[in-house]
Amino acid sequence: MKKKWLAEEEETCALQMGPLMDCVFLLILYFVSVSTIDMVRISKEVRLPGTHQGIVEKDESGRFIVDIEWEEGLYEPTYKVGVLVVHDPLDLTPMIEKSAKMGKNPSFRVVLRADRQVPYEFTQQVMAAVAAANVPNMLFSTVEKEN
Repeated sequence: MKKKWLAEEEETCALQMGPLMDCVFLLILYFVSVSTIDMVRISKEVRLPGTHQGIVEKDESGRFIVDIEWEEGLYEPTYKVGVLVVHDPLDLTPMIEKSAKMGKNPSFRVVLRADRQVPYEFTQQVMAAVAAANVPNMLFSTVEKEN
């Protein structure tokens, strides 16, 4: 009698758990890889200038990020796009044009992350490269200061 009771209690599950677990693991891998790629896009060497009031960007899609690192001893900036190092800001123009055409985003914009020590003349050269690429939208990244 005891065996009969155990046999009746056992139920079969019509839902296959293996494929469901595979999907969950794929989603986890996707989000980990996307967050890692996003961290590679920006330079850790740039100390952003401070501001008392800033606007937080809601939509981060359609961005082309240019980092300007400053080396005081050389009096020369280093322009970075992701892991690519560019020494002449005019070389940024074809890269910006190509990125704007590939993205086909109407709100495409260039985000400039310049170190707070960078003289204005070098920032102005990047702005000229953005204008030469015919991109009307450009943003400056800053860090909000505590009062």
